Amino acid sequence: MNISNLLSILRLVLAIPVAILLYYEEIDLAIIIGIIAGITDFLDGYLARKLNQITELGKMLDPIADKVFIAIIGIVLLIKGTMPLWFLILIVGRDLLILLAALIAKRKKKITMTSTFEGKLTYTIILIVCAGLIYKIPEAELYGLYFATAAIIYTTIQYLILFIKQIKK
Repeated sequence: MNISNLLSILRLVLAIPVAILLYYEEIDLAIIIGIIAGITDFLDGYLARKLNQITELGKMLDPIADKVFIAIIGIVLLIKGTMPLWFLILIVGRDLLILLAALIAKRKKKITMTSTFEGKLTYTIILIVCAGLIYKIPEAELYGLYFATAAIIYTTIQYLILFIKQIKK
């Protein structure tokens, strides 16, 4: 256990108060804590590289923390009628597919698949769209959902190609 892994765990834990605050419409505080969670996402990878503390646990924990965080927020937004069901299914479906591929790669080839820049960017786009939906910004629903959908489809294909290459090695 190191500082980077603790930051990933903190991001997992922060999903709970963010979800509760969103549910009770304490939007500004939820966004502030969400931004703190986002900072932990940046810091965990940065510190792992800077302090030479990259671990197998961290390679798995970081993307899992991202996926759980966005799924929990998405579920609350769905319950509140802010996020369409199809978008949540797309997000969770992509994340489950990537997680399954990573588990297969780990089991069959003993390799840990890591996040790509495009995957992290897609995660950021999804969070921005979620913030737009929370604040009821019309463009978030009008354009943001479809832009995020394109990014989700692109990165899903990218991860699947990466997975196939890793398995064939």
